[in-house]
Amino acid sequence: MDWHDAEAAIRAHVEAQWPLSQFAAMPLAWENEFSGYQNDFITLVVEGTYADKSIYGSSGKRLSVEAGIVFFHCFVEPGRGKAAALAPVVAMTRILELRAIQGAIRLEGGAPPSPVAEGPEVAAQQPGGAYYRCSGSVPFIVIGNR
Repeated sequence: MDWHDAEAAIRAHVEAQWPLSQFAAMPLAWENEFSGYQNDFITLVVEGTYADKSIYGSSGKRLSVEAGIVFFHCFVEPGRGKAAALAPVVAMTRILELRAIQGAIRLEGGAPPSPVAEGPEVAAQQPGGAYYRCSGSVPFIVIGNR
């Protein structure tokens, strides 16, 4: 599986599972697809962190191992309390961590939610105005044969 297919598979998994969560009404904003949400929302970013591509055995047998992290940031309006930002991050972590997607993507355990922060400087996709933010992340590896 190549990187593009892995990103698409992770996105498809999240988009299939999120509507089944108690936070289904909260919009998902994928990186560089921000639509100017005015209320609570989660933004997701898939980043690559490592690649090892080798040839094993006879020619034409290529093995690739790539790694990345899915970062997600929940933004809620100020004054709603820490739990309003924390609970969707915990739900997203549960959707992703310790899963195998399409046999080639292995998601690892999620990091504990980050401290909650205030202010408009916390993420590039955050709209103007004040939001309360909580972030989470889940690392993964992609194993491919080409």
